[in-house]
Amino acid sequence: MSEQKVPRCVEQRIIIKFLVGENVQPSEILQRLKKQYREECLSRTRVFEWCKCFREGRERVENEPHNRRPRTSITPTGWVGLDGDWMGVIHVDFLTEANTINAAYYSALLETEIKEKIRSKRKRGGKRVAFLQDNARPHTAKTTMATISKLKWDLLPHPPYSPDLAPSDFYLFGQLKSHLQGMRFADNDSVIHSVREWICRQPKDFYENGIRMLPGRWKKCIESGGEYFEE
Repeated sequence: MSEQKVPRCVEQRIIIKFLVGENVQPSEILQRLKKQYREECLSRTRVFEWCKCFREGRERVENEPHNRRPRTSITPTGWVGLDGDWMGVIHVDFLTEANTINAAYYSALLETEIKEKIRSKRKRGGKRVAFLQDNARPHTAKTTMATISKLKWDLLPHPPYSPDLAPSDFYLFGQLKSHLQGMRFADNDSVIHSVREWICRQPKDFYENGIRMLPGRWKKCIESGGEYFEE
């Protein structure tokens, strides 16, 4: 009989539970997990959430059991990237498994389409660009860093594994997901059409609200010393 392999996420939860029992702080637990699991490490948000659960007495490391239901939506495997500012979405990029997301692709995208769209959108505004991105490998590669430097954009600092400090993650994608929930799609084009339609339908203050939430989250993160805090 072959030995059943423990999923990586459950393996990390076991470690978190043990370290919480040893009174290790969440920020230290996160650093240890990053060192061990690298790109497979749970996000900062997930690590801190599990720390809180185990501190409050949770015993299970597996997800809570739930009743199986038939799938109510059919969505193709793919990736959507969004670039935007307080005025709205600047660029939407849809990629499927057939495409490769690497530094060369990402750098070319910044230097062509996104640069031109920013320039076109800000004809009457200032030229300075404050640029925020996560720490995915294509984003932090030397090629990409050189491109951002060449474009003279101000790259804002962003800690690894911190979707709770990225407006697209903590604000936009959650609401987009709620919009798509329960829908059925026959193909990629149907999904793309629905996503684009939803993005275009949002008023300007929708995107402005998401951006304005960011400084407050930065402040809470700094004041807590990187530790978990209640929303």
